[in-house]
Amino acid sequence: MELASKITLRQLELFCAAADHGSFAAAAQALYLTPNAVALAVRDLETALNAHLCIRQRSRGLTLTPSGTYLVELARRLLREADELCRGVGSFGGPLRGPVSVGCYSTLAATVLPPLMEGFRDAHPGLELRIVDGTVNDLLPMLQGGEIDVMIGYHFGMPGDLDHVVLFDTEVHVLLPADHRLAGEDSISLTDVLDDPLILLDLPPSGDHTLHMFSRAGVRPKIAHRTSNFELVRSLVARGFGYSVLIQKPANDESYEGRRVVAKRIVPQFSAESVVIAWPSPVRLSDRAQALVDYARLTVAEHQWTPARAIGKATE
Repeated sequence: MELASKITLRQLELFCAAADHGSFAAAAQALYLTPNAVALAVRDLETALNAHLCIRQRSRGLTLTPSGTYLVELARRLLREADELCRGVGSFGGPLRGPVSVGCYSTLAATVLPPLMEGFRDAHPGLELRIVDGTVNDLLPMLQGGEIDVMIGYHFGMPGDLDHVVLFDTEVHVLLPADHRLAGEDSISLTDVLDDPLILLDLPPSGDHTLHMFSRAGVRPKIAHRTSNFELVRSLVARGFGYSVLIQKPANDESYEGRRVVAKRIVPQFSAESVVIAWPSPVRLSDRAQALVDYARLTVAEHQWTPARAIGKATE
């Protein structure tokens, strides 16, 4: 207790800000303080802990020492818990208030986030929903670092150390140009398109997942183009550059250019996937984040979202 009394949450906050921004000056500017105020807080923290936390270099900014790297993670956790304590006591017995952050895999974001945001806003007007979209590689460090509370994505892209709730199930489909020789078929197999060029959505983890599916089927595709842009995939397919294998199926069957594409169910189906909302297993969700998880699960259960559970029933 004697050591703890020498350390303040403000010191920890300013130290984390300096680490995040890379210098005392940048942290001070972000927090509307003077650089000396930030430097003094960090110096007092070093004195209290009897540890050298960072190296200051004019040309390279601020570099954390091993002790500083260790402390910054503990400090962020402590600051989050202190924030939860204040918010929890302040809203005890009343409506929830404050921010809750959700990350969403980018190809899902356009169809999943808008209805979630609209309904959640009405259900919890005191909560501020903050959204981030990106690849799994972008979002996982943010989730594990506490920058976002939860993450929505495909289950196959999630590591095993996350807790999750399934929101809905999807199926992989083949996307073809409207004049393709197989466009009139009810369903197709992967071997039916092996002689055609593949337009690969190479957005982590989708690219690896698609190639793994071909491997499980015992066949190898002819990759013509790779892109991380979902709509570019659809446009290239629509113009006849090849076919693609996708999970996400927009309600609109036209590319941005207005050219038609058709989606065909794959038989046999090598990959039925779940869309989940996930969070780190060691972390107890805040009341605000738990409210978001509960709302998302309840909304899907009551069919307020209409994900395409089968090809042709279109709004995944």
